[in-house]
Amino acid sequence: MAATSYAYRGLEAVEKKDWAAAVPLLDKALEGSNSPLWLLARSHAHLELKNYEDALRDAELAYHVAAERGSGRKQMIDAQYRRATIYHRLKQYADSDCCAKWSMLLAEGRPAREDDGVEKNVDADGYYTVTYEDAVADNANQPDYSMRESLKDPGVKDPNAKTIKTGFESQWKRAYTWRTVVLGILKRLPKNDPGRKVHVSKIPPKPELKKVEKKAEPLVVELDSEDEKPVAKPSEPAPGSVPDEKLKLRTDFYQSNQNVTVSLFVKGTKKEELNVKFSKNQVQISPIARAAAPYVKPGDREAFSTLHLSGEINPAGSRWTATPSKIELVLQKATPGKWGSWGKEEIGIVENADQEEDIEEVTPSSSNQASAPAVKPAAAPAYPTSSRTGPKNWDKLEELEGVEDTESDVNAFFKKLYKDASPEQQRAMMKSFTESNGTALSTDWSDVKGRKVETVPPEGVEVKKWDS
Repeated sequence: MAATSYAYRGLEAVEKKDWAAAVPLLDKALEGSNSPLWLLARSHAHLELKNYEDALRDAELAYHVAAERGSGRKQMIDAQYRRATIYHRLKQYADSDCCAKWSMLLAEGRPAREDDGVEKNVDADGYYTVTYEDAVADNANQPDYSMRESLKDPGVKDPNAKTIKTGFESQWKRAYTWRTVVLGILKRLPKNDPGRKVHVSKIPPKPELKKVEKKAEPLVVELDSEDEKPVAKPSEPAPGSVPDEKLKLRTDFYQSNQNVTVSLFVKGTKKEELNVKFSKNQVQISPIARAAAPYVKPGDREAFSTLHLSGEINPAGSRWTATPSKIELVLQKATPGKWGSWGKEEIGIVENADQEEDIEEVTPSSSNQASAPAVKPAAAPAYPTSSRTGPKNWDKLEELEGVEDTESDVNAFFKKLYKDASPEQQRAMMKSFTESNGTALSTDWSDVKGRKVETVPPEGVEVKKWDS
């Protein structure tokens, strides 16, 4: 997996506050690139895991890498702010305030190497002398200063204030607020508390990127048949070493009254090797090249997925397609209607003894192949009536009860799906929905960008042009 893929998953874990999962993913990403953004994300994760030494190392290295690149002022501002939060956790409050002040100065556009003397505000005994009142009043150079109120007349905009715009107004306010918190704590501390001592410098010593120690792999010794010299080969990780929850695939689905379309997102799929078997309430797929366990072989348990469906399907009327990035299943419902969800995935083969005779292996469908014939459901009974319109199917009428509510729920679902999607997914949804005349909806841009999405009408409906 590429460094950017690990980084994306690591940043996503940080956003979800899954700190323990974020660190190893960002470790992998940083083996390929010293990105300041990735370093700061890992620093945040280490901070929340109380690995303060590692958190500080990452923040300081992020500062240096951003400075060396020459276009990373925002990362430099963020790195100083991260130092401030780490020193706060370490109860080094004077150090925390110094770093927050340096974050403010960078946000104001001041030179990074300027000797501003922030850390020199100490008395003869080395205790920090900056007060809470000093921090509150320290707003003369706030970016976009003209929007602030006059200090002399609160509530009145200051007409004489300078306009300073740097693009880092929010970062300045964040550091300014942090200083009031830290100096508020200092205000309550005894005068000789160790937290009042200053130990930091504006530009920290550049640390080395911490290398993640890899455990030595056990060796398997084989004998060469010719000269009988031992040949050492590293053994592969044992199958089962990755939890099943991490092996499960990312999925998406949509449905009509007749079909459920399930997308399984998995990279490295080889269509010609894929084996898909449908039964009434299960789908078995193999082999699956799982990103979480790249050492998995086709015969291993982890290479199989059993999909437990929320309802019964018609195996003969179902089909599948595959691309290098996903597998798509089109499942024909045995009974028309709505499902609450498509179902759930279980790792490995789960036998379904009651329905072995119904299991059907289906070849992938394509635009040049006719899909499997649909099986018409048995006609519902018609009951005698004196109505002019003839016999009524009361079972059908019962099915139609609450249609308005169902349509409302579906509309709400698609609105939420579009709102929560990424710009690329939204583009895919718009293209697929428009080109298919509202009969298909895909969130995979890589799948639909290079082709026209065909109209797939419901069973029994014929496609005609508007003017025909």
